[in-house]
Amino acid sequence: MDDVQALPDFEIDHPETHAQFLIGNPLEIQFYLHLLSKRHCLFTAYIDNGRQFFLTSIVGLDENTGTLFLDPSNARESNANAHSARQITLVTNLDRVKIQIRLPALRETMHQGQAVLSAAMPKQLLRLQRREFFRLEPPLATPIVCQLAGVDGHGRPQTFELQLSDISGGGVSLIGPLAIAEHFPRDALFQHCRLDIPDEGVIQVNLRVRKTIEISGRDGQHNLRIG
Repeated sequence: MDDVQALPDFEIDHPETHAQFLIGNPLEIQFYLHLLSKRHCLFTAYIDNGRQFFLTSIVGLDENTGTLFLDPSNARESNANAHSARQITLVTNLDRVKIQIRLPALRETMHQGQAVLSAAMPKQLLRLQRREFFRLEPPLATPIVCQLAGVDGHGRPQTFELQLSDISGGGVSLIGPLAIAEHFPRDALFQHCRLDIPDEGVIQVNLRVRKTIEISGRDGQHNLRIG
């Protein structure tokens, strides 16, 4: 009997079941690409259907030209196959969250005096957090603040600055005073929200309210938690 190698089934190819994990905002994609580069995350680069692959990492980005630079393989054959490929799928993990990036064929080029592989920056990025992964809570010493733009009762612009309670691949939980509850009805959409993450930078995201509940802290103070 022939030994048939099972091919990987990429979640990024199933938007009908993973749409909530797909990121399409260019600024948000750039944020994660910079973070993946800064963390020196090691990717598995699958060529076409995934029967062939090699290891790589992000070595740079050029936001002006929209170019992503990758470390080439030590095997010249892998680089040649990546150059003639129909597609490349990058897979890694960041803080226990699976990341998948789909790229076209890679080109051989130079970046900062080094031979590298390059491609146009992706238009989508998948952040898949399985249920068994824990939600991450920011340390108390360095709280994370989220700015949301809304309107007051008279239709005038109003900015809410809420503290991040936790974050996961599926969303965030924010803490604020009970008095703002009327501004956060279910399914309300807040666009261009800003998450200021210490030592990482500012990330811009769109947030939709799924639920709000009243919580009581250890000091007896009542607050609103928005998820």
